[in-house]
Amino acid sequence: MKKWFLISVVINVVLLVAVAFLLMQTDGFGAIKNDLKIGAKPAYSRDFTQYYETRKSIFEAMPNDTNEIIFLGNSITNYCDWGELLGMPNIKNRGINGDDIPGVIKRLDEILESKPLKIFLLIGTNDLWRKRTVEQIVSDYEKVVEEIRRKSPETQLYLQSILPTHENPNRNNLDIMKINESISQIAQKNSLTYIDLFGLFKTPANELNMAYSIDGLHLNGLGYLLWSDVLPEYVRN
Repeated sequence: MKKWFLISVVINVVLLVAVAFLLMQTDGFGAIKNDLKIGAKPAYSRDFTQYYETRKSIFEAMPNDTNEIIFLGNSITNYCDWGELLGMPNIKNRGINGDDIPGVIKRLDEILESKPLKIFLLIGTNDLWRKRTVEQIVSDYEKVVEEIRRKSPETQLYLQSILPTHENPNRNNLDIMKINESISQIAQKNSLTYIDLFGLFKTPANELNMAYSIDGLHLNGLGYLLWSDVLPEYVRN
């Protein structure tokens, strides 16, 4: 019995060595590693709120118009009635409270279905709040730009910088400035217009000027009026 046990052990060892050799020759270990995601950073994901899904479904139900001008972003975009403020009924507000760059990517098909005349994009502050790195944010921002240009090449795309914040530990202004620099470079690389809202709303200390804010993150009425002062040359031309 002992003899057969030893023979069985030897056979199993030989088989294991043979399998290991075969895997090394065919990079089988790499395939297994990929399948199991060993050492890979998990893909970013988040739960989309009922509010997000409701707003998205409303946008999808709306009829497409001609010469649409889309304001696309999060709550900072959502809170304003842009059509009324700028006196242009063809402006469509496509802001969703709490949205981030993956959220925008998820609903780009609806945004681009009408082949809008212009898109004014402002997104990224909630990505910082969700603890995403500057590199991740910039990489996904580039994906948004690439997708818009690929699916609707005639659309004029305007990249608006992320606004500064005031005493907001979840949104560091130094990180915002780094992201904005990258957004400016993306605009330059793609021959797009970059609108510097950070410079418009910042204090000398690179904080959000509280004369234009209700909470150090969102804007008040005066803030939206100031924002609207710089838009006509882009919206109407």
